[in-house]
Amino acid sequence: MRLRTSKHSDSSQLRNQYLEEQMLGKKKLLLGAVIFASIAAWSGMTTGASDHGRRRKQPDERMSAMGHAAARARAALEHGLPPGVRAAKDFEEAGLCVNQPDCEGADDAPPADGPASTQSETSIAVDSTGQHVVIGFNDFRGFSRNPISVSGFMYSDDGGSSFVDGGQLPSPGTDTIGTAKLPRVLGDPDIKYLGGCVFVYSSIIVKKFSAATAAQTMGVHRSTDCGHTWVGPFEVTPVTNPHGLVDVNGSPVDDADKEFMDVDPDSGRVIMSWSNFTPAAAGGVEISTTFSDNIATATPPTWSPRRIVGATDVDGQGSIPRFAGHGSPNAYVAWSRFPDFFINNIGFARSTDNGATWSAPVSITGDFFTMDHVLGNDRVHNFPSMAVDRSNSRFRGDIYIVYAENNNRDGADIAFQRSTDEGLTFKPPLVLDSRPGDDRAQWFPAVAVDSATGRIHVFYYDQGIASSGDLSEVTHIFSDDGGRRWSSPQPLTNRPFHAGWGNDTGQPNLGDYNQVVSQNGDAFFVYALASRPPAGFADGQPASASLTVPDVVFNRLHEARGEDDDGEDADGEDEHGGDEHESGRRATTLNIAGVTVNESGGNGFIDPGDTVKLKIALRNYVTNPLSAHKVDDVKAVLSTSTPGVSVLKARREYEKIRPGETEVNTKDFVLAILPTFAPGTPIELVLTVGGGEHGHTTLLQTLLTGTPSTTTLLRENFDGVVPGTVPAGWTGSHAGGTNTVPWTTSNTFCNTGSNAAFHQNAADGPGPGAFTNTRFERLFSPLFVVPGDADFVTIDMDVCYDTEDDPNFNILAYDGFLLRVTDQTPGRFLRSVLVEAFEDEFKTGSFFHYPKHFPRSGNLAYFEDMSAWAGDSQGFKHVRVRLPGMAGSTAQLRFEFTQDAIATCSDVRPGHTCGVMFDNLVVKSVKSVVP
Repeated sequence: MRLRTSKHSDSSQLRNQYLEEQMLGKKKLLLGAVIFASIAAWSGMTTGASDHGRRRKQPDERMSAMGHAAARARAALEHGLPPGVRAAKDFEEAGLCVNQPDCEGADDAPPADGPASTQSETSIAVDSTGQHVVIGFNDFRGFSRNPISVSGFMYSDDGGSSFVDGGQLPSPGTDTIGTAKLPRVLGDPDIKYLGGCVFVYSSIIVKKFSAATAAQTMGVHRSTDCGHTWVGPFEVTPVTNPHGLVDVNGSPVDDADKEFMDVDPDSGRVIMSWSNFTPAAAGGVEISTTFSDNIATATPPTWSPRRIVGATDVDGQGSIPRFAGHGSPNAYVAWSRFPDFFINNIGFARSTDNGATWSAPVSITGDFFTMDHVLGNDRVHNFPSMAVDRSNSRFRGDIYIVYAENNNRDGADIAFQRSTDEGLTFKPPLVLDSRPGDDRAQWFPAVAVDSATGRIHVFYYDQGIASSGDLSEVTHIFSDDGGRRWSSPQPLTNRPFHAGWGNDTGQPNLGDYNQVVSQNGDAFFVYALASRPPAGFADGQPASASLTVPDVVFNRLHEARGEDDDGEDADGEDEHGGDEHESGRRATTLNIAGVTVNESGGNGFIDPGDTVKLKIALRNYVTNPLSAHKVDDVKAVLSTSTPGVSVLKARREYEKIRPGETEVNTKDFVLAILPTFAPGTPIELVLTVGGGEHGHTTLLQTLLTGTPSTTTLLRENFDGVVPGTVPAGWTGSHAGGTNTVPWTTSNTFCNTGSNAAFHQNAADGPGPGAFTNTRFERLFSPLFVVPGDADFVTIDMDVCYDTEDDPNFNILAYDGFLLRVTDQTPGRFLRSVLVEAFEDEFKTGSFFHYPKHFPRSGNLAYFEDMSAWAGDSQGFKHVRVRLPGMAGSTAQLRFEFTQDAIATCSDVRPGHTCGVMFDNLVVKSVKSVVP
């Protein structure tokens, strides 16, 4: 079930001291490139310019999105700024404006946070009956409140069939600093069920510390009526500035981030682990724990003294605690560690006294390569998820940990490890996803064990559905034998989605994590999903400055179990056959790899009166030996509910489809498009496939229709001006950085003899130091007005780019440009929308979407965390974008270039000339007509 509300901006910020260290570190690494090359050759890495990779992550870079939001809110309070406005020192040091759509006002105004819009970073808890379901999420609608609360919640009393949007958790607002009321409740939710319809919900909070300062700590809320109402927040006192250090202004030095909780089913004890960011630790972070034995009833609850679990120079972030239960005194904590540049591993510690004390931390696996960035998604990390089997199965007490690793260099794969001896040792990792090393990223895994049956559930985001672009799914996999054999990965989402849909310049678009719980044969999943914005470009207008997606999505799956495996508990068995469904039938591992349309009108478009023949390619998407199998005797049935369309030939057969292979129907599916069909209406197809020993699966596909009648709204090839100038109506805007280098035109870059819009990628800052190279420059087109009867708008142009990317990764880059469309329609909110946020089609040459993605950055003059044209295009590539929902809009194109402080394309590809270029721009409105 989809639970909808709305989306926001949360731009991450590093502290200035770490920013300086980051830039210096990159410069030193570039000077030492020759030495590094020999190390890279040994390790399998390649060399490249990167201030974000070839060094151990600095502590604040490990802080979560909401941790940074809380730190920013605290800084704003202490500098006397209004809610939602950053500290003055941040924008003064970084330039005039930051990477927010709000930077449309006075150039000397402090930048405000972007409009509220996303729900993500989801958590879920379920009562013992399975009827009361409580969901928590970051809800940025709450940024407009005073006191701020962005910890949203919703609840269900009917097992998830329907939900009530509860808004945001309360805060008494009894303390003040200036006009701001405190405490502020700032997300990073985790929810647990304690029994008797009592639920607890933890969040980051910012509380008053002194008359003019605030502390970033943790708080919990409690509900005694199944999540309908809440009291709190109750401060988790051991979390608050535990070293007692303050800076010269009296502000607490320690910051708390990324907490998770667990409940001991035997005693009711609630444990919390978190990351304490502090200069007192060797690596700047302490993995810490505390627990409460009276959280269900006491006001306020009392907490045990803080225990430091891990505080070496490689620790740490993303810790998660779990109790063993079933009378065991054991508890466990796992977290992500950062031993070197591009390298992670998983830290682990165990307690034999229910969390009172902890063993020395160990790493459960060898070092692994860190995950790549992901197109359309704002956050990447390798944080573990952990579960302990508390069922009565023979695997009771086993520990399961999942995380993303990138040893295969395809973005990331999902690794699973298990311990069968109470955490003393762990088995080597298994990689669970469909095509390890041969697809793209899988990330943000979550794991749970059914408390009754012992089934292990793992689910994760997955971009293996396509070979390029931001097309994504949410994928589920399970094991019924303690993680030895696994089902074939299956999508939880009913169709693929674009990760960039609904994205704006705020972060994080899809959050940092999702969750699942499982009991009595039912698994309860919650995650953020970026569905297609219903109104396209105008989605949310005029009532909101934001699009209405991403949304919180809930799924409940009931086990359809095959025969239990009672084989030996060994690691060398044949790990096939673990995915039985529908009374023993295997899951069907097929998806649609492409559709070829042959319409009778002969003009290449589906029109009223046409007969349409379809070839639908089906791919067996699993090649992982853990779960791959061929699909025999494939039968497919095509249907549609689109008015004016009937299926003349609906049933077709396919040859057997082996793992990794694609087959096409030999006889066509046939559609009849009635004369009354409205051109431009999408045709929604439903293909039900299965066969032989395999169950049925439903695949959805959309066909676009109508012959286009076009009107040109904007055309520019830049040949009407001399190189070094821009045409009338085109304007540059310096958005950030001390170095102003406007967009211009050139007829020499990329071996072109034609003039084109150009921006150089150069280390040309005025100094002192490389820090001044960072900049953010924009080029604005003339305004254009879209006719009110337009079905969509197309943008065609040619792009060429050669900028700094990171050759150690497929996606990560540092310099480049992207495109936004600004809504300047009278009566609407002024906002700039990324084209990826609402596109129906977006191609660059032969691939979908953009090729690269920028990293997080603390420099507010840098356009962080965006997908972009970057890297080496190797000549011009044609771009085509189809944008719905623009009818009646007054709009402007905004080409946004950014570069970081150190290095250019020539540091990655010596001898290359660096920059970005676009040319032959044509913007058209399109109305679908009958030819």
